[in-house]
Amino acid sequence: MFIFEAPKSRRLNIMISESLVKWASSAAETSGMSVSAFVRQALEREYERSHEQAIAHAADALAPLYRSDEDLTAFSALDGDDFA
Repeated sequence: MFIFEAPKSRRLNIMISESLVKWASSAAETSGMSVSAFVRQALEREYERSHEQAIAHAADALAPLYRSDEDLTAFSALDGDDFA
């Protein structure tokens, strides 16, 4: 039997300016969600964006190696070929 386990959550208390509270409240209401859900979603988006940015930086850093290492470029002549 499969039992779904939701990710564990922790409570986080933060202090933000009143203007940011008002903006978050308004944006959350417009989006039809609670302020907590809105902030959680914003943090998740930022986490994903920073993760994707880290992968892009790593790819940029390794690009010269991928272009010059013979073991990595041996099959580059096949790039774009359809093997299906």
